[in-house]
Amino acid sequence: MKRYQIRAKLMSPLAIRQNRQSDMSFSLPYLPGASLRGALAAKHIRDGGNPDDNVFKSLFINHSVNFGNLLPVDSEAGNSKVLPLTSASCKRVPGFRQEGKHGVSDTLIYKFAQRNQIRTNNETFCPVVECRNDVKAFSGFWNGDIDSPKEIQTSILFQRHTGIDRTTGTIASSIFFITQAMADFRKASETGKYIQQWLSGSIYIDDEQFEMLNSLARGPVFVGAFRTRGQGEIELSIEPDEAETPFPDIVAWGSKFKGKLKDIVHDKIPEDLSVGLYFSVTLESDTILVDQFLRPSSEINLPFDNIQPVLKITKPQIIRGWQAAWGLPKPDDIGLSMGSVFLFKYIGSDVDGLKQVLSTIVMKGIGLRREEGFGRISVCDPLHIQEEVV
Repeated sequence: MKRYQIRAKLMSPLAIRQNRQSDMSFSLPYLPGASLRGALAAKHIRDGGNPDDNVFKSLFINHSVNFGNLLPVDSEAGNSKVLPLTSASCKRVPGFRQEGKHGVSDTLIYKFAQRNQIRTNNETFCPVVECRNDVKAFSGFWNGDIDSPKEIQTSILFQRHTGIDRTTGTIASSIFFITQAMADFRKASETGKYIQQWLSGSIYIDDEQFEMLNSLARGPVFVGAFRTRGQGEIELSIEPDEAETPFPDIVAWGSKFKGKLKDIVHDKIPEDLSVGLYFSVTLESDTILVDQFLRPSSEINLPFDNIQPVLKITKPQIIRGWQAAWGLPKPDDIGLSMGSVFLFKYIGSDVDGLKQVLSTIVMKGIGLRREEGFGRISVCDPLHIQEEVV
């Protein structure tokens, strides 16, 4: 299996509904893997394929491709990551310092110390002396570059609609609703000019699946809501990920985590907290976890010995979907929101084995419905060990 980068250029506004029915239809700021998978399957059927042919079975049934979410990027070649739920910034001027904002910090280590009743020098105020406002959670997407961090946002369009009376053909009384859509353009922060909006994500596929998917992705692809109104057109490109980021050095990350802990505490660190190798797991997409009785769960059970769960910062998420073949909504699932963070400690000696297991999980994902983009993770986010506000 090789890693490929899949990029989408928005040719028209893109609306991915957050809820099924509402007087104000909010749109997600990214393209879910489930929607991309459904759009490609529908395109294959429209182009003359059928669910029994080899292409459909290879891509969507037998060895289904795990379609990841396509997140907004700041350029055609850009990358994007989910900010962890432990990220925090000034409530008045939130954002990275490089962009002229008051900076972003990470609170994982403070939550870890608080859980273990260790006093720290944590401040809940903005580090800018002239500001000193409260620090609040900071969510969204960033470019993943700790040396040159940048927040990535999409432009959202609001469209207002009225109902039409079927008898008179005029505006119906008391029917008014608003829809949202991701704009097919964005304003460049450097120049102030409007440029094309791109989305980007990754998939792991073999050579045969690449040829099939690359052929299927040629031409316009239509995805999301309001397609009959001219929305949802995208152009896809799939290329080998030549600049694939190497797997994080979990030993170095664990060492820096302990070093940061020593720097922030007032008291001596208990001996039991000083032993072992710490590492974090961040959910890069919404994730559906269940226990042995298929009940919703918020625990990650890593398939390796001597791993202890230490801390988790999670947020529940209702996961909805639409099954085009049925013409009905999919059953709701209870999952965990993207950005949720888990901290683990490894007390064994087989670090290479641990790294191999984690790299496999990064590639395959965790939980249910992974072929729809759920269950994507990353390991040892650099924001967690950053000592200064960035």
